Amino acid sequence: MPMKAKYVTSIFAPEPDQWGLRGDPFLWEYLKERYQAVELPYPPQKFREDVLCIFTELTGERPVPGKQYYVEQFAKTHVGMSTGWLSSDFWIDTAIPLLMERLERTNGDL
Repeated sequence: MPMKAKYVTSIFAPEPDQWGLRGDPFLWEYLKERYQAVELPYPPQKFREDVLCIFTELTGERPVPGKQYYVEQFAKTHVGMSTGWLSSDFWIDTAIPLLMERLERTNGDL
């Protein structure tokens, strides 16, 4: 019986216990959707570079520690004034390392 393909999107569950800013869950979901059809195994360093490139496409620059970025497409009117803002510290210190760790573990389980 052929093995069912596994996809990178699986590393996005569960979500982090805490977000940086209100736009961060929207970027998380955006990335999750983007990786739905990308099969595992997938190189963690390539994944990291992909995420940084996507961040740059959305914000105009790579994440810099201590900086916040506004992304219009993540601004949801019913959520509040700070919606649409991304925390570079959250992505640099928490989200990217967490996702890379999950990806390495998931690759190893294949």
